[in-house]
Amino acid sequence: MKITLLILLTFIGLNAGAQSLKDLLYSGKMKTDSNTVVRKGDDLKDKVDTSAKKPAPAEKTVPAAVKDSVIKKTGIAPDTVTGISAETAPVAPVTPVEPLSITKDNNKRWKEFADTVIGSIKAEVLSSKKIKKGDYSILIDYTINTDGSVTIGNIFISPESSYLLEQLKERLGIDTPRLNPVLNPGGTARKVNKRYSVILSKQ
Repeated sequence: MKITLLILLTFIGLNAGAQSLKDLLYSGKMKTDSNTVVRKGDDLKDKVDTSAKKPAPAEKTVPAAVKDSVIKKTGIAPDTVTGISAETAPVAPVTPVEPLSITKDNNKRWKEFADTVIGSIKAEVLSSKKIKKGDYSILIDYTINTDGSVTIGNIFISPESSYLLEQLKERLGIDTPRLNPVLNPGGTARKVNKRYSVILSKQ
């Protein structure tokens, strides 16, 4: 009899506890972890603590060595905000160190000078009795120095003619033009050896 009574009382107690929990749930009252009561229809934004903000994600920084390399190549610093990196940074176009216009200008100015010298040789030297009739192949070595000045080197004549050689050396040394310096890929001037050939004919 006592056991039956004990079981009955336990069942009634459990039933009452479940009923009170059910009432609390459906009446809109619930306790949160922060000991605040959330009622049905309340705005949850008012219950959220916004004072503790999540830390902002750390910016990705470009290593100094990579940054210097990109600046040297492109002239643009990698920027984490704009998204430019060593891989995505635009490559600056490479400008030819020795533009064709400089080469053409040097060739043109040298040819004008050489034509003047050869013209004077034809008019004043070939008629000399010291030069035999025939065709003379002439090869002139010259150097464009780092400052653009021109140095006349060896002069080869075939067939040989000492008088013609003497006249060529003398006339090529007068009013030799100053040309444009020729630059290395690094931008520094360098010496350049050139050759000019022409054929003179005495009838």
